[in-house]
Amino acid sequence: MSSLVEQRESHYVEFLGEMKNQVWHSTDVKTVHVDVYDFLPTEDRKHHVLITGGMSDLRQNIPSRYEGLSPRAEILAYTHEPQNWMISVLKGLAEMPSNDDTFLHWGHTVPNGKPMTAIPSLLTSYFFVPPFLEAEGFGSMFVEEDAVDFLVMVPITEAERAFIKEKGSEAFLDILDAHNFDYIINEKRASFV
Repeated sequence: MSSLVEQRESHYVEFLGEMKNQVWHSTDVKTVHVDVYDFLPTEDRKHHVLITGGMSDLRQNIPSRYEGLSPRAEILAYTHEPQNWMISVLKGLAEMPSNDDTFLHWGHTVPNGKPMTAIPSLLTSYFFVPPFLEAEGFGSMFVEEDAVDFLVMVPITEAERAFIKEKGSEAFLDILDAHNFDYIINEKRASFV
């Protein structure tokens, strides 16, 4: 096991607790090797945390006008029960920057064009927010002296994505707050806009 993988796993365990024995290892040959880890619910956290490992191995191509963003990131999601589609989505999103010479960060949306869920739903896009639910210090991981930014993936509807494009991510975060949104994936969730 490489020192980078050990460093990442150690950081995750320190902040997220016990890892489920299941780690979804990447089996395809891509520019980055992305695994998805499952951290079990704890006494204080009643949901699983799914988190990628490997996206941060390569720097994202961030245009210079986005000053202050780290070029390295990992993606996480919160769920009551991990589903295969969630693993596929996290892995695909984590590979996107290296495959498409782009970057993902807080406030970004990504259209999927169709439901991503096992049971068809209105959730057809993704929105990224900071890890609001995590303890202070969670974002203190570094790779080759670059901070790693953690992006929480929130499945959203096409109407919500259009709202974000028109009004901005802060306006949508206000709507999530008004609905007491808990950031846990809910495949049956109706659109908030």
